[in-house]
Amino acid sequence: MDNLLIDRETLGRFVDELIKKKSLEGNNPEELNALREKSIKELDDKIALAIFGGLSEQQDEELNQLLDRPDTSETEFQQFFERNGLNVEEAVSSTVKNFGREFLGGENV
Repeated sequence: MDNLLIDRETLGRFVDELIKKKSLEGNNPEELNALREKSIKELDDKIALAIFGGLSEQQDEELNQLLDRPDTSETEFQQFFERNGLNVEEAVSSTVKNFGREFLGGENV
């Protein structure tokens, strides 16, 4: 199973809604499931890139140190992101909206 940044169920619900909105007549269940799985992975990758893609080597090392410690608290992660000017909620929200727009071919999400 893939390691996803956002839980699979949450990503799956969003992708399922997009698939419902997009006209995909004639697609069989296997094709729809393949599209769903591909889209979940692609969306997760885009979210990860939006959050972590701009980290410097030093920031990346600091984050890895936090991840390696089993006792790192959620507050410590929040402080790391704030200290480095990263708004995780905004990055996720913006990425999800853009992905939805792209998936639907420019239609409203």
